[in-house]
Amino acid sequence: MRSSLTRLLFSCALLCGLSTAVADTTRPTNVSTQTIVDKVIAAYGGDALLQADSIKVIDYNKGPWPGEGETPTIPELWRINEELTIDFVGQRKSLLSYRVPRTTIDLEKWIQQGDQTIVYDILHEKYSEQNWANFTRLGASLERSSDTLHARRLVSLKGQLDYAGDDYFRGRLQHKLTHLTDSGERYTYFVDQANGLIHKLLRHHPRAGELLYVFSNHSTDSKIAFARDMNFFVNGELRLTSVHRAIELDPDLEAAFQGFKNFTPWGETIDASELTVKEISDGVYQAGTGRALTVFIEQADHYIAMGAADALAENFAAVKKLSQQEKPLNYFVVTHHHNANVRGLDNALALGASLVVAEQHSDSILSHITVDEVDNKIISVPPRAAFTLGNLKLFDIATAHSRHYLLAYLPAAKMVLAEDHYVTDLTTSKPRIYHDMVRFADVLAELDLAVETLVDIRGWRQFSMEEFTQWTRDFTPKTCPPGYTICVNG
Repeated sequence: MRSSLTRLLFSCALLCGLSTAVADTTRPTNVSTQTIVDKVIAAYGGDALLQADSIKVIDYNKGPWPGEGETPTIPELWRINEELTIDFVGQRKSLLSYRVPRTTIDLEKWIQQGDQTIVYDILHEKYSEQNWANFTRLGASLERSSDTLHARRLVSLKGQLDYAGDDYFRGRLQHKLTHLTDSGERYTYFVDQANGLIHKLLRHHPRAGELLYVFSNHSTDSKIAFARDMNFFVNGELRLTSVHRAIELDPDLEAAFQGFKNFTPWGETIDASELTVKEISDGVYQAGTGRALTVFIEQADHYIAMGAADALAENFAAVKKLSQQEKPLNYFVVTHHHNANVRGLDNALALGASLVVAEQHSDSILSHITVDEVDNKIISVPPRAAFTLGNLKLFDIATAHSRHYLLAYLPAAKMVLAEDHYVTDLTTSKPRIYHDMVRFADVLAELDLAVETLVDIRGWRQFSMEEFTQWTRDFTPKTCPPGYTICVNG
């Protein structure tokens, strides 16, 4: 009896002790937000940071993109190298961006000055205006991943910061500062109590969830401190990890804001901002807004759809209004397993449609369905097989985009319907040609189909088979141009 009572008292004491220890780490102490901010500014260079006329932030990173790989089980890995120059005095920015997605490369220079932002596509010697990317928005994601720029920003948040107590991070006590933005995001900064460095930043986003930036391996360069390592997590999953990071004070602004005189414009673009519906061939309709477009193929007593399912009901209503044919939606073809292609599949089932999927990727696709009892509403296309659905033929093919992809072909219209392989918003100009397009053209040649027109469901631009063949035949892989250290390692 005594032994049991002793164990009980010991357990209570232990639990109470643990409870007190945990409470001590989060209980607010008598420390002001201004004291913490002053400590941060001192740690990151003081006046050298606050009075800098300009700064260059270099961030090369790599990370997984879940749901975007060639197969459902292995995420695609992207490399993104960026160099952002901020002219605080002139209120302008320049961003040099090098991206390596899947099987291609992109090298662009964005120059924002005043109300104008010009994007130079260096590998294709073209340019376009992207004035949405103003001083606030251009390079915003890179700024959010820079502990140094956050340190500078804290000064401007005087009166908007709240001290939320202390907590531990990697065994070191941290002050917590919180800030609620006008958009509803809550930022929590973890500031090292001993040295004032920012080791962690937690963003609570109303839609995206919990976004976490972890900063480590701090050092000083150009008189200011920065983290040489940064890891970015979305809801606990790693999304980016740093490869190389650096900071420059007073960079060469003339070089940063120098454009390219010999580049020519990409050309006029298609405005897809409003709901549009068109009959693109006899009994074939396309409807939607932005990239949320759906194609509907009319049959004798029903429709077949493919494309965006997240706006399916609205797009279907627009098509029936145009066609004046009130028929049910019997089939929805899911061309492949990527995120944008599996959103809203419940909408298709709610309209009574059966889902047509590639057998090899069906488990991944069907995991995005939230309704029950759908087994009898699934039609699987066998690997590398041809499948007939009314007047539509489907082929399970391998592309650089997806290992099992359902290519749709309308023999009567001599038309191919696809997603994400050759979409462009250019009205008439030749688009950028990628390896994905080249591999797609190779598959078409292997299938030996009679094709005259190619439609990418994501956009309104159609290509003739003749021009598509010519463009892909002339394709040569791009390489890093001389003089660009941002891409010299491939």
